Amino acid sequence: MGTNSIKTNLTKDSIISDIKLLLGADVDKENIYIVVEGEDDTKFLRRYLNSNVMIYESFSGKNGVEEIVKSKIICSSRVIGIRDKDYCNDVKSKKIFFYDRCCLEMMITEFDKAFNGIYYEFYNGEMEPHKLKEHILTELFKVSQVRKYNEENKMGINFKGLSFQNIIDDKSKMDKGKFIEQLKKLNSGKSINFINIIDESSCQSTDNMLDITNGHDFVLLFKVICEKRCSKNSVNEKQISSVLRGSFSEEFLKETTLYRNVSDYFDNKIKVWCC
Repeated sequence: MGTNSIKTNLTKDSIISDIKLLLGADVDKENIYIVVEGEDDTKFLRRYLNSNVMIYESFSGKNGVEEIVKSKIICSSRVIGIRDKDYCNDVKSKKIFFYDRCCLEMMITEFDKAFNGIYYEFYNGEMEPHKLKEHILTELFKVSQVRKYNEENKMGINFKGLSFQNIIDDKSKMDKGKFIEQLKKLNSGKSINFINIIDESSCQSTDNMLDITNGHDFVLLFKVICEKRCSKNSVNEKQISSVLRGSFSEEFLKETTLYRNVSDYFDNKIKVWCC
């Protein structure tokens, strides 16, 4: 089996033109063109895709994925998109596929053995793996509620610059007051009552929290907890994300809704997955 062809750093028009050209040249109609959000998606997916699949990295995240796949210029069933679900509940196109749970990282984290990959590599504390995962999801529930509210209500809340380092105490718990204070500073000039958005009485299962937790938040909080509670050297988010992706397996992928949905879409007439 050959290697997937990967196209990066292209503009929207360049991607569309390239796909249109290749579709026309594909006489046997056996090639697939998948548009993904970015580099992490490419690194994750390329291990599981057949050599007849070409991967394009979007020019503009998930919005770029949608724009390209739904372009009338390349109206083809063999051009699909894979993106984070985030807080989107409406499938706008049958050619757009979501990772399970909230995003790629949470789809991987759902599998305990995959989470154990980063647990044993970076964590040196006292919590057992399943307890640590549940703890992180629970502490991030405050952040996840605000992210979900922001997405559903189009509030334009800025999260860029949010630091968990300053709002996590010595017991690895999030200080609600400090969290809200940070959000207010990052969104000065906006009249948003963050206290009313956060409902700590709302009981959530681990299953539900996987659906609303942002993967980057999860990785960052895991990093902070490791640095605060453990004696190991500091690590960065890229290292953690890399190990997390590497801890996933073909067996796990076959259990995902993503795997089944993509397979069903092509009705096994064109083999997309190499596993």
